[in-house]
Amino acid sequence: MLNRAAVRIVRDVREWLSGRAGHGAAEEDWHPDGNAMCSLELLLQARQDWLNSPDPTLWRTGDAHRLLVDVAAQRLTDIYRLSEHGPAVVKLLIDFLDDTDRFHPASMRVATLRKELDRAAAKFPAAMADESVWRLAKRVFVAIRADGVDPADDTAVDAWAAAFSAATAERRRAVLGALADRQPEFLVAQFVVQDGQVAAIEPGAPVSRRFRRHDPDTCECCKEEPVFPAAALPAVSELADAARESPLLRNLVACGCWAAAGRAVTKHGLPSRDDTQSLAAAMGMEVRDSVRDLRDNLALIRFWRLALDVEVLRLHRTKVVAGPSLADLEQVMDGATDHDHTLRLWKDIADIAVAGPTQLAAKDSLAGKLEEFSSPWGPRALGELYRINNSVLLDDVLDRLVTDYHGSFAEEALVMRTEAAVRTGLLAGAEAGMVEVTVPADAEIDPEIALLVDGVNGILGDRVWSVAPVAGTRVGLTPLGRYQVRLNLLAEGSHAPLLEPMQ
Repeated sequence: MLNRAAVRIVRDVREWLSGRAGHGAAEEDWHPDGNAMCSLELLLQARQDWLNSPDPTLWRTGDAHRLLVDVAAQRLTDIYRLSEHGPAVVKLLIDFLDDTDRFHPASMRVATLRKELDRAAAKFPAAMADESVWRLAKRVFVAIRADGVDPADDTAVDAWAAAFSAATAERRRAVLGALADRQPEFLVAQFVVQDGQVAAIEPGAPVSRRFRRHDPDTCECCKEEPVFPAAALPAVSELADAARESPLLRNLVACGCWAAAGRAVTKHGLPSRDDTQSLAAAMGMEVRDSVRDLRDNLALIRFWRLALDVEVLRLHRTKVVAGPSLADLEQVMDGATDHDHTLRLWKDIADIAVAGPTQLAAKDSLAGKLEEFSSPWGPRALGELYRINNSVLLDDVLDRLVTDYHGSFAEEALVMRTEAAVRTGLLAGAEAGMVEVTVPADAEIDPEIALLVDGVNGILGDRVWSVAPVAGTRVGLTPLGRYQVRLNLLAEGSHAPLLEPMQ
């Protein structure tokens, strides 16, 4: 699935193209389901999955060649007329990023990127047709389509995979080509095909849970229906007022207004030291004078990434400017929108804040692995609070989540990572107005721990609980939190009744 940043870029490319002529593709190809549009999405997904390049605006030396010649030729089948459209849609993306000044600051020079793309485009048709480089999944899906099977038809694909697993060596060689010589185990393997992936496993070996379509542990139809207490919610107008009063929306507006006239950014796409201090001041955050980079302060970098993800901020090569969402957000904060619109916008942003902004770090990097690990824990913590339906000790929530997901004897390092992710998710929930945190007035924290976390994160004040244990800290959902969690439960198909209907 494309990340939100890529989805927005595809949308913006289509809008940009709507007012332009002579872009080399028929108009119908650029409809949402058109061949050119689908080819662009396919290539961005390939960058995301196999090149660890999830940011569609960041292009470094060699990226064009790696995408078209190394990845597409080896892994992507010629659907959506990819062999025809591939280089053209990458060129259009580059044209768009250049014309709108949307390249990431760390991208290579555009003139050099265009030359590299031209060289890769010249090699692309031959590379796509070179069966000697095709990977297993590409060979299998080419054969599936050649046999008239729709890859979207799970039943037909499963039947094809079962037949191929029982096929003769001659039939397998016809599909696998040179792979059969390089990996002779494929001539006797059992094949499993799901969601664009192909696995070859030993005959009779159990199928990995990752490739099971109807695993009892993952299939919703096989799970016992969760039981959630009936929620009491106030009127929609009261919920909308609470959303407008949340620090989350207030800080995002402050971010956007701070960048309205444009602010210079570094090659990493971050503000300078002085602008880092001025951004903190604009949001009413107290940070140490020694903070020279947003990454030196967890609160600042979280809000910066969130503001970019929800398009309150937008990077334009050498600067950051206010994004297109700022105007709508300002109207919401001024009370100029109806309650339903206010809550929709607030919820869209709150969902992203709690789960964490779009993961733009490489998946195999330490940052990427931490982001992927951390993402589900905020929503899980909110769901647990919804189930408990009362204020509860934060330590009890942490213990329950660790035990439920990792067992009673989880390794200490795993417990620490989980607890950190839960605390960060709950902090985002508190900033969004969904979580109420109560810290005892006489609460004490180990001085050494306090010094350490305060030194790493800047000035935490009453937010120390979000990074370190504070005895007696209690957490619970606000009415706005119950509203958000209930909507997400309903979207998942869970039964989450109302104690009494909203007015």
